[in-house]
Amino acid sequence: MPPLRVLIADDHQLFAETLGLTLDFDERVEVAGSARNGKEAVRLALELQPDAVLMDLEMPVLILTASLSPEDAHRARTAGAAAYLTKGCSAEHVVGALVEVGACVLERADETESEVADVHQVA
Repeated sequence: MPPLRVLIADDHQLFAETLGLTLDFDERVEVAGSARNGKEAVRLALELQPDAVLMDLEMPVLILTASLSPEDAHRARTAGAAAYLTKGCSAEHVVGALVEVGACVLERADETESEVADVHQVA
């Protein structure tokens, strides 16, 4: 049986590298690739066609589902979903949620770049 091909998607480089090394020790698993953000994860998933994706929920995740269950919405939010949208909502609502989450992601990326620059200046 061929090994399960896994894509790791995590914005914490040390954790992603450690997870990759850990998975490499098991012959049943092959690390197909590693992505540092959602855009790269999608690109690599399309390119590499992994069997599974291990993705950090701290990365922006929006749920779009037919489920109207308050329990499902609560579980998604508890798990870290940035938004829980039902398929009955308008396209405008979906786009608005995507833009809002995207703005938060870009703001967080700018803050991270600034922190990295500060660390390099101190070193």
